[in-house]
Amino acid sequence: MDTALLFSGGKDSLACLYINRHRWDSIFVVWLNTGAVDDATYEYMMKWKERLPHFVELKSDQPANIRDYGWPVDVLPVNNTILGKEITGEDGPKMQPYLNCCASNIWFPLHFGLKGLGVKTAIKGQRNDDGKKSTSRNGDTRDGITFEMPIQDWTEADVYDYLKVVKAELAPGYIAGEKTGRDCWDCTAYLSDNKKRISNLPEDKKQEVLRRLGIIKGAIDDQWRF
Repeated sequence: MDTALLFSGGKDSLACLYINRHRWDSIFVVWLNTGAVDDATYEYMMKWKERLPHFVELKSDQPANIRDYGWPVDVLPVNNTILGKEITGEDGPKMQPYLNCCASNIWFPLHFGLKGLGVKTAIKGQRNDDGKKSTSRNGDTRDGITFEMPIQDWTEADVYDYLKVVKAELAPGYIAGEKTGRDCWDCTAYLSDNKKRISNLPEDKKQEVLRRLGIIKGAIDDQWRF
């Protein structure tokens, strides 16, 4: 096999999974477990593992990355980066750009995992109307892997309509009204989309994320001086 479907448990990759259900016997279905996924989402993915003949769980270590490089943030207080702390003596928590965090914990491990499987074609649930998306488009080839994006021209409403037609079971976060997946329970970035996810956390975890967000806001305010 040299084809893999990238399955995060998100609604778009779920739609791609159903579109390609006639191929389940002949493709890998690949999930990247960051090591920070919540229990409900893990259980959801394990149900799919039992159902899919060639389910592959790749792993990264988000908790270790956070310890080494800091919390992911949408607006970066530079003095809290590793280099910034060395130069300024800032004694607050380390912080990193959210893109760096996702690259280290999801995108790079996923890419190298696909290469290790010998994948030549990757099926991806990316839409043109996504607010944030990769620079690849349907048919593009990057580092020997060609991307198929069967829902590239769909809208979000199209996705939900299709999933309703095929009677797909949505991941727990979507059932709870969230807009994004739950790759990392303690994500402190993507706040324009993640407010509902944070509010749905168990109380102890919610208070921890809110504590971190308070520190992040304070660091941004302190360093935004004119």
